[in-house]
Amino acid sequence: MEHSTILFIAALGVAFIFLRWLISPIPQTNDFNINIDESSSSSTATTSGRNTNTSRTTQRRRRRDVTDSMIEVVQTIAPSLTVEQIRYDLENTGSVEVTINRFMELGSLPFPPGYTPPPTNPTASSSGSSSKSGIPTKKSVNLLEKYNIDLDSTDNGEGKTLLQKRREEMIIGARKRLESQLRNEI
Repeated sequence: MEHSTILFIAALGVAFIFLRWLISPIPQTNDFNINIDESSSSSTATTSGRNTNTSRTTQRRRRRDVTDSMIEVVQTIAPSLTVEQIRYDLENTGSVEVTINRFMELGSLPFPPGYTPPPTNPTASSSGSSSKSGIPTKKSVNLLEKYNIDLDSTDNGEGKTLLQKRREEMIIGARKRLESQLRNEI
């Protein structure tokens, strides 16, 4: 072969190796994955249940610590959950997003082992339990009574400001729209 052919093949080989190196993904070393592999190999080497439990607890300890802000975020979206339920699920998952998704799918979260949920008393739910649980209950507000609006009033609003007239018109209009919607649904 000629000298130029050998040089061309060598240049192609070097270019191939360089491009292969350039395109290859960067291997990411993750201590968490390495420790899982080590703990799973040690737990499979022995058949005792105690070693398996210790590997599970080391996996749980390696997750992110649960902070009060994480609990507040979940409690904002799911106010019916207790702090213990949220903390237990966050300790298991390590992620606010996963905990919220589990709540959305299941409607609730499991209680921690050994925890007894507080008894709910349905007879005292009107005033006692709502103030104890911290969830405010709103009494329905009648806007006609709140703003002293009379539906049968025939005066044209003499002596009232433009703002009061508009407020009354909006409340009466909203009430009529709601009545018509309710009639259409039935």
